[in-house]
Amino acid sequence: MSSAILDVVGLRAGYGHSTVVRGIDLRVEPGEAIALLGPNGHGKTTALSAITGLVKATGGTVSFRGGDITRHSATSIVRAGITHVPQGDRLFSGLTVRENLLLAGRQPRAKRQRAESLEFVHELFPKVLARRGQLVGTLSGGERQMVAIGMGLMACPDLLILDEPTLGLAPKVRAEIQLALERVRARGLSLIVADGDVDFLFAVTDRWYLIELGRVVREDTSANRPSEEAVMEMFIGDVPGGPAEDDRA
Repeated sequence: MSSAILDVVGLRAGYGHSTVVRGIDLRVEPGEAIALLGPNGHGKTTALSAITGLVKATGGTVSFRGGDITRHSATSIVRAGITHVPQGDRLFSGLTVRENLLLAGRQPRAKRQRAESLEFVHELFPKVLARRGQLVGTLSGGERQMVAIGMGLMACPDLLILDEPTLGLAPKVRAEIQLALERVRARGLSLIVADGDVDFLFAVTDRWYLIELGRVVREDTSANRPSEEAVMEMFIGDVPGGPAEDDRA
């Protein structure tokens, strides 16, 4: 039996008649952080959404702690212990920062630790503490991303998935998020992170998977990072066959 907390085998998914994810295999060990690399439009976001039930898997299996969750609803997957912080702004702008955080901690497993989780989020992100009574809709982009990550942590997951957590953020804010994730990792939380900032990715993860055309084409440790030229080729080089159709990544 696999020791992995998450084991994905032959995952396929897409939208309508368009297949985007074409047989992805990946695993996450307990306490491990993995990175997903690859050009935009090649399946990273779709793969993450299929793992967490936001997009229907059309093939393959997703196992979490040894149990098959491939056909489970997004709600039941959160209850099982996986939290997905998706790309883009999904916060409740008309609620305060504190209300958003408490709302994310409403699941039974999270309620028992809500006070402790809230304190940890405030320690990670002092700006979130300072803005706790402020409407989320009045925050800066960086502050909103901190709240989003905080909401993910409030659910008390065993596996936290972050899709483009530094997208569009200033270098100073990226550094703050990197430091926060390093502290999160010190607690033994498993992570999957997809992001366009490869320096950030290699700094916060143990291993990486390169995804092209909806498939994993390379895997390695983050300590064995590719050269700058290889990174450029990954993201802007010509890929035979063109990008996967209709990926929402």
